[in-house]
Amino acid sequence: MEKKEACKSGYGVCDRAVMSQPNTPAKWNSRILDCCIDRRVCLCGTFCSMCLACQMAERYGECFCLPLLPRTMMMMRTSMRERYNIPGSLIDDWAVHMFCGPCALCQMAREMKHQLG
Repeated sequence: MEKKEACKSGYGVCDRAVMSQPNTPAKWNSRILDCCIDRRVCLCGTFCSMCLACQMAERYGECFCLPLLPRTMMMMRTSMRERYNIPGSLIDDWAVHMFCGPCALCQMAREMKHQLG
């Protein structure tokens, strides 16, 4: 579907075509506190969260040592939300990782399993 949009510049009005794409928001496959749905992810996230984070980063297509840098898992969550069209904000991602880090990590791992198979 194509529509015309007027863009105002300092010199007048110009027309340009804007492509509209259906942008249906999704939602997380599981809730933040559904940690025990997947026992392997739950145990790994609880007792060896860095191992789980490194595995997730590699599976997501990033360097496996990315989680060793501060706040990168929060940024990966933001990227994951954008990639899978899940609504939320950077502040939400920060709060979830700040106050429920292991649960957020487990939710992300479950979402990757769901999305990537």
